[in-house]
Amino acid sequence: MPLKSPLHAVDPSALHSGASMDRPLPMTPPWQRNLRHLAIAVVAAIVIAVLFWQRPSQLQVVDVPQLAKVVAGEFRDELAIRARVEPIRSVLLDAAEAGRVEAVFAREGEWVEAGVPLYQLHSPEQEQLLLERSAEVAQQIANVSVQRSEQAASLAQSRRELAQLRASQQQAESEYRRIAKLTHDGFMSVAALEQAERQHALATQLLEQAREDQRFEAEIRQRSLDEMARAVEGLQRGLQLLERARDRLTQRAPTAGRLSGFRLQVGASVRPGDRLGRIDDVSGGMQLEADIDEYYLPRLEPGLQANSTMGVLKLMQTLPQVQDGKVRVLLQWPDDASPPPNLRPGQTLETRLQLSLPSTALILPDGPGVQSQVYVRDGEQLVRRNVRLGRRAAGQVEVLAGLQPGDEVLISQPPADAARLALP
Repeated sequence: MPLKSPLHAVDPSALHSGASMDRPLPMTPPWQRNLRHLAIAVVAAIVIAVLFWQRPSQLQVVDVPQLAKVVAGEFRDELAIRARVEPIRSVLLDAAEAGRVEAVFAREGEWVEAGVPLYQLHSPEQEQLLLERSAEVAQQIANVSVQRSEQAASLAQSRRELAQLRASQQQAESEYRRIAKLTHDGFMSVAALEQAERQHALATQLLEQAREDQRFEAEIRQRSLDEMARAVEGLQRGLQLLERARDRLTQRAPTAGRLSGFRLQVGASVRPGDRLGRIDDVSGGMQLEADIDEYYLPRLEPGLQANSTMGVLKLMQTLPQVQDGKVRVLLQWPDDASPPPNLRPGQTLETRLQLSLPSTALILPDGPGVQSQVYVRDGEQLVRRNVRLGRRAAGQVEVLAGLQPGDEVLISQPPADAARLALP
């Protein structure tokens, strides 16, 4: 029996149109479709915001900015300094000899009179050198004594020889005269006269030669003694210097005054040139000493006024030495004003040195970032700007051009040389 095709059970019209494959779907309301689109938009906005927030900034951020405003006010061209009270007359105590401190007779802050002992040193090396030099001087003096004794003996021997030669010469002369008379009378031959004449001439020559030799020998001996005497004198002067050096082991006060900075202890080692303290003569008046940055050196002129809690002072002197970028100035009270009696050496005073008269100007607090190019606030950023600055004094800077009142300037050190910086 033949099988029937499945197509026989399907309507031929439906076979060609595809109506038999369609399914009816449920319809979505319009408000649900709008809600879905809105959620997608919100998620996309959140993702974009997160990505933008996490994107690294192209500007360098200032870690701890210090901003200050430019203001119009009175620029006081003065320099705040911390000055020390020092006596006008003081004597430094420097060690003249080396040694170990054996005794200390004075203390810090005591009043001492001129000539009183301050401390005493012990120097075994100097004592040994003194003993050696003393022995050398004694040895040289003994040598001189021996030479002088030999000279005296030589002179005595020379005198005896001269006496004998003189006697021989006188005897030869007498014999010559006697024979000459006898020869003249015809009792002696001419040959005997000639022999007597030769003996007389020889005796005279020997006497003169002995005198010349003894004079030359005496000069040499005397010259040698003089040289030895000068050497002994030199050794004695050296010995005296050593004795004075031993006396200097006991240091005495060179002048009357109050000891300052004297903290020597027994057993401490001292070398020549060591600064041990000083003696302040407070009766000679007081002054102020201050160290100022060498930047202000061209403006430090004698006569500048300085204001302090202890009255008005004047700049008297600027020392020429510059150490560690600092220059030292001396301030004194005018002649018609005397310093307060309660001042003590070493005391510090707050002082303001007036470099010029006050004037009206744009003022900006000083800082490491205040240079010829500064960073000015522009919203949340700092923009670099060229400016022209004037005087600096008392922590302030005079602005000549490039800034306006109210501008906020970065006064701290900027992190890098960039055109713009971001604030944190």
